[in-house]
Order: sequence, then C-alpha cells, then structure tokens
Amino acid sequence: MALTTSKRIAWIGIAWCVLSIFIAIGVGKLSKDLGYQALHDEVSDRLLASIHRVRGALNAFHYLPFLLTQNEDVIQLVDQASGLETTELADKVSRYLEQTNLVAGASGLFIVSQTGRTVAYSDWRDQQSLSPSNFAQLPLFQLAERGEEGRFYENPPHSQAFYYLSAPIYKQTQFVGAAIVRIDLEQLLPDSPPDEWFAISDDSDVIFIASQPEWLRQLKPNIADQSSIPLSNGINASLWTIERQHFITQSVRLDDLGWTFTTLVSARSNERYSNMLATITVAVLWILGVLMLYLRERQLKKISQQETRTALARSAEQQRYIISNAEVGLVTLNKTGHIRFINPKAAQQFNLSPEQAIGQPIGELLTDVPSSSALGRALSQFGQEHFIPVVGAEARGVRQPDQTFPALISLRVIHHLPEYEYLATVVDISRRKQLEQALLTANESLEQKVQERTQALENAQQELVQTSKMAALGRMSTAVVHELNQPLTAMRTYIAISRQLLNEPDMVKENLTLLDDLTERMAVITSQLKTFAYKKPEHVHPVSLSTAISQTQMLLRQRLEQEAVTLDIQGINPEHSVLGDNARVEQVLVNLVSNACDALEATPEKCIRMASQATVNQLILTVEDNGPGIAPDHQEQLFEPFFTTKSIGSGLGLGLAIVAAIIRDLKGTIRVDKSPMGGARFTLVLSSANTID
Repeated sequence: MALTTSKRIAWIGIAWCVLSIFIAIGVGKLSKDLGYQALHDEVSDRLLASIHRVRGALNAFHYLPFLLTQNEDVIQLVDQASGLETTELADKVSRYLEQTNLVAGASGLFIVSQTGRTVAYSDWRDQQSLSPSNFAQLPLFQLAERGEEGRFYENPPHSQAFYYLSAPIYKQTQFVGAAIVRIDLEQLLPDSPPDEWFAISDDSDVIFIASQPEWLRQLKPNIADQSSIPLSNGINASLWTIERQHFITQSVRLDDLGWTFTTLVSARSNERYSNMLATITVAVLWILGVLMLYLRERQLKKISQQETRTALARSAEQQRYIISNAEVGLVTLNKTGHIRFINPKAAQQFNLSPEQAIGQPIGELLTDVPSSSALGRALSQFGQEHFIPVVGAEARGVRQPDQTFPALISLRVIHHLPEYEYLATVVDISRRKQLEQALLTANESLEQKVQERTQALENAQQELVQTSKMAALGRMSTAVVHELNQPLTAMRTYIAISRQLLNEPDMVKENLTLLDDLTERMAVITSQLKTFAYKKPEHVHPVSLSTAISQTQMLLRQRLEQEAVTLDIQGINPEHSVLGDNARVEQVLVNLVSNACDALEATPEKCIRMASQATVNQLILTVEDNGPGIAPDHQEQLFEPFFTTKSIGSGLGLGLAIVAAIIRDLKGTIRVDKSPMGGARFTLVLSSANTID
C-alpha cells in the first residue's frame, strides 16, 4: 500500500512539474509577445524620428545653393565664363565658396557655367576634389536650366554616396549658370544616439547611411537573417537576427527621395525578461507544489499517526488475547530475567499459578542446562548489550512439585514493548519425544529387515550369475562338441581308410591331405576360444585404416568372388589412422565382413558397404549390407559370447563377441541398427591417431 501511495505521489509530482513547465512556457511566450508589441510601437516612433532627423539634416543645406546665386562675383564669374575666363575672379569665388562651406559643413560647393562646366569650387586647394567637373548630363543641372530646384542622389560602386542640390544663376532674366551643393551622406548624421540602430538604403538595397559603420555600402539582406513573427494583435513583426541577437525592425520607403528607412530595436531585454519570468513562474509553481505536498504529507502523517495509535491499541488488545489463548507457553521477562508475565499455557506447563510464577527467575524453572550451551550463555547475558537470541534450544522444564518435562526454549529481545525486555517461548515436546523414540525403534527394525532382504538378494544374484555361467558354459560346450565332433568322426573314418590303403600310396596321400584340412578346421575353432580369452594390448600405435581394409579385402577376396559379393568402399582417407594394433583391427574388419557375407547368403544382389568419417579426435567406421537385417529382439544379445542366430554347426557365436571385446579394449564403441540399404549396419567409433603430436 505504501509503495502504491509513493508511486502515486511520484506521478503527481511529475505531472505537476510538467504542467508547471508548460505554464511557464505559456507565460514566457505571452510576455515575449507583449514585449514584441511594445517594441513594434517603439520602433515605429523611432522610424518617424529618424526620418525627421534625416529630412532636417538635408533641409539644413536647402538654402545654400540659393545663397550662392545671389553673390555678384558668382554672377559675374559665370557670365564671363561664356567668353574669356578671368582666373583672378575664379580664385576669388573659389575662396568665397571655401569660406562659405566651412560654415555650412557641406562636402563641396560648385559653380558651373551654362554649359555645365565647373568654374569654381570650394575645395580648390585639393585637386582631387574637382570631380565631377562637368554637370551638363546630370538631371540636377538640367532642372536648373529650366529654372527649377535640382536634387540628385549618387552612389557609385565602391565609392561614397553623395546627395546634390542645385539652383539656377540668372543675370537679369538670362540663365548663365548654376550653383551646386554636394552633401556627404555618410557624414549626414554624425551625432546619432549610440543606442539607436538604423539603416538607409536606396532602391538597389545598398546601405549608404547607417548607425553601424560596418553596414555601409553593403546590401541590406546581407547584414541579418530576416524573418517575420505573427503577434497576438494581428501584426506581423519583422525580426532580424544579427550575431544571434534579435531585433524588431520596421521599414518605410520615401518616394520623393527613393530611399528606404529601416529602424531596429534590440529585443534582448524583452527576451531576457520573458525567460526570467518563465523561470520565476516555474520556480513559484514548483515551490507551491512542494508546499502543497508538504501540507498534504503533514495532514496524511497526522491521519497515519492517529490510525497507528488506533492500530496499536487494537494490536495490543489482540496480542493480549492471543497470548492468553496461545497453545505455547509465553513468558515475558525483565532485564534481570525475572518473570513479569506468564500466559495460562506456560503456567499449566510449569504447574504454577500466575501469582506464584511472577517474580521468579526463569533459570529456576529449567534444569539440566549446560553453561556452555547457547541457552546457558543466554541465561547469563540478561541485561547485557550483546545478548544473543536463542531459538529452539532443548532443555527440561521443572513441573511442580517434583516432575520435569522436555521443552523447546526460545529467548529473544522485545524492542517494541519498552515495559518488557525479553520474551521466552516454551513448547512442551513430551509427545514428540515419545514419537521420536517409537520412530527410532521402528527404524532399527526396518534396518534389520533391509539387511536381511539385501543379503537374500545378493545370494539370489550370485545364484543367478552361477546359473548364467553354467548356461553359457553349456552353450559353449554344446557348440564346441558339435563343431569338433564332425572333424573327429571324419578323421577316424579317414584313418581307418588309410589303414586299408597302406599299399596304395596315392590314396593314402589324398586322405592325409583331408586329415590336414580337418585339423586346420579344428585349429580355427580353438583359435576363436583363444582370441576370446586374449588380453587387451598393453601398447597401441597408429594403424592405417585404409591398409587394414585392404588386408581384409585380400583375405576375403576368394570368398567375395565365389559368392559374388560386391564390397563398396567409400570415403576412406589414406591419412586416417586409429589407435590399436594391426592384427586386432584386421580381425574386427574380417569378422564383420564375414558375418555380412553369411547374412547375404540368400540375397540375389549382394552388396557390403564400408565408409568412414573423421571428427575432432575420433574415426567413425560403418559396415552395412543389404541382407535381411537383424531382428530388434536379437540386437541386445548380439554381442554376448556363444549367442548365434545360425544353426548348430555353423559357428560358436564368438565372432561378434570377439569384435565387441576388441573394440572395448581399444577404448571404442560399437552399435548395430538398421541400414538404409535394408540390412544391418554396424557403427564403430575408434580413437583417431591423427590428433597425436
């Protein structure tokens, strides 16, 4: 329950934090929007002030060309310029222009003749300032010819921007020249406030007047990343970003000048204020959430404390009821080990009334407690800090007046009841001891019966082994007698015939040959018994598997040819070798192939297949045929000595037993199953010699 409540509080806290962040973002956006609106109004006012200041600066030079047209020396100079020019008068007028310009502050003052040629200028001392020397093609001169006031803006590439004013010069009513004033636009507003950002560009977007010197002669789109942001009052404010600083801008084009005025107001303070307001909002909401959580936890704590007090009171009542009705003896002890409370079950166990028990040391109610035992040490540690609890220690309790009973005693410290110090649990185990004794008696009787039955089984097993030995010996004797009886009978017959034919040497020689064959047959029979009893080799060495198969094929070649048996050898690697000795490996292969030939006696197309496969440290050799196979109930007995499925006289039943014994001696395995060819398949797993260094 507490874990669920903690999870719920954690989720509420997370939700409150997320909600606070969203509210703070909303407050920040609203504050930023209102700030942008105020900045938009401010930039509009600054734009109008900038336009008035520029117009006022230009109007300050408006009177100057008309002033020059009223000078008599100027009129006389331009009048003479149509004929023979007087250098002295031109110098006089140039000095006049120089002095006038020092007061007016223009970039240059020019007096041009009626042909548009410059005849006097204010910067006459500087030869570089004659340009332009001919104004005939400029619109301002053409306007002066027509008797109008002329204005002209010039901003050549990679040069300064100038603004020209012109006025016609008349002698009486005749146009004789023009007075021209040149104004340097970059120096038009030298006293601009440092916090005011503005730029004035022409129709080619080239800036020629700016509050920031680095903007001059740049294209207006190149000085900032320009974007538009919609405001809540329906206005789309223009936002410029210069060096990661935002500016609210506003532009207007003056048709009479052909100039575009742009004013910028930094939005940094507004954005900082908005971010600070959002941060404060988050902080206030989080503090409010923590305060609400604290108040809630405080209220829940009060409720929990009240519930705890109620539960404790209820628990104490339940504990008193449980202790009084418990089926085990419960005794509470003080710091010195004296009884302060005893429940009815414990009083019954010790045959004491509660009044008699209270105040007695618990040690006097127990007997036969060794001091070195855990219970003895615990009884001596009452009141000490390093008291070690005891659980289920056996002792004998004193049952008044003069009896004892076996009991399990447990002692532990009581932490949640400060008026008590220790709790002793007493369990009467008299019944259990009686059952243990009965069980011990039963176990002893059962062990005796098990021993008797085990001895009987061992005797029966020995008899069974002896019987099996006798049965095997009987089968062996029958087979050996039968196998040896025929050659012996034939030998007696041939010996009797030889006695009759002593006078015929050729006939005797033929009988001796037959007797030699019979003796060889008897040697083969006895050699199988000798091989079966042969001990495993003490030393093994690598035996080439392909060589052993070749020898087997050579030994059985005559029989294979006579019986038309095909020996199919597959996957035999000449490098494959097994651990063993040549004679025994060849004997295994000869026996397996011979048995396969015996099984193929009634098969029309006889085939025996041999194949090998190499693993990490083993060689797997399979010998299979397409004969009738081996019955499943005979497969388990197939490798037992003297077991054979052939008729009596066809073998002793030692061939496969010898094979199994040899494979065992070579630490290999052999198994038989059904071949995909239809007959039997023998699988031999032998240790590979190729893994030896």
